[in-house]
Amino acid sequence: MLPGLSACGGPAREQESKGPGYDELASMIGRERADILWYASFAPSSHNVQPWTVTIKGPDNWVIGSAEDRWLTEIDPKNHEMLLSIGAFLENLVTAARAYGFQMKVRSVAGNPFYHELVALQFQSGERVEYPLQRLLERRTMRTGFRSEDIDPADFSFLVGREDGFHYYPRASTQAVWLGEATVAATEQQVTRENVQEELSRWIRWSDADARKYRNGLTPDTMDITGLAGWYVRNFYGEGDVLGKDFRRATIERAKQQVAESGGWIVLTSEDDRINSLIETGRRFERMFLKAKDRSIGIHPMSQVLQEKLWSERAAQALMLEKSPQLLLRVGYVRDYPSPVSLRMPLDEITKVKERRLL
Repeated sequence: MLPGLSACGGPAREQESKGPGYDELASMIGRERADILWYASFAPSSHNVQPWTVTIKGPDNWVIGSAEDRWLTEIDPKNHEMLLSIGAFLENLVTAARAYGFQMKVRSVAGNPFYHELVALQFQSGERVEYPLQRLLERRTMRTGFRSEDIDPADFSFLVGREDGFHYYPRASTQAVWLGEATVAATEQQVTRENVQEELSRWIRWSDADARKYRNGLTPDTMDITGLAGWYVRNFYGEGDVLGKDFRRATIERAKQQVAESGGWIVLTSEDDRINSLIETGRRFERMFLKAKDRSIGIHPMSQVLQEKLWSERAAQALMLEKSPQLLLRVGYVRDYPSPVSLRMPLDEITKVKERRLL
């Protein structure tokens, strides 16, 4: 047997471990606040770049921002997807804070999407709100294993509640068919763009060593490259392979397989493209996403259509939407909902404490 072949899985998330730096951070801000940050860190983000930063200016005064070196300037030049990710992070943080008995006063402080400080938070005492925080840890982006069965209206209602801006298109609908065809076409366009492939190559952690070093980005496991194929790419693939013809061809074929395997699409819209609207859309997205496992529904963001101008300009009309689409989600029932595999950055790498000891 080849060395390491018996262990075909990559580095584990180690959910039960709160990572290096947690204890020191907890000694400065208290374990409850450190736990709130830890739960928030499990939010989704494009390419799993985890763009958020948290500046703790005082025990009750925090500022959420973004790290420029974790922006995706090629597929997200306007930082729209980054703001959606910040919204998901904020939702996790507010949800965890309520469970610990805090209310959060939230105020936008950004003048444009490229400000490094985006949202100011103020902790206020409140009553504990019961919430299954395990949902935040178990949320997972699914890419395979979708059943070709429409989402039951009762399950869709469970996911979105009474919130506006969610639109479901069953798999055989005209809109879903267009989304599938347009997603494949947009993917074909993207793989020809050298700058996009180069950006993607920088965020794939092929080796176990890189995955452990960075604890962000895409690993073979998060891309559902498992078993012997996963072992092979972790040991023999590198950045240059993403730029090769074989990887580009495989990317297109994978997109075709994925859009053919679904129970339809959910599209999220916003009132406009302002900072507050995008962050709020990210919050609504996360509130929905956190319920998906309860109904065995897989969710796979596939927003290539919105990333390519030729298709993004047609999207609203093709989908018969009056408001701007911001997230395109391939959805479907799944037989198995495995544990999450996306890695998380240590808290001390996303957090800056102004004073060494605040409590």
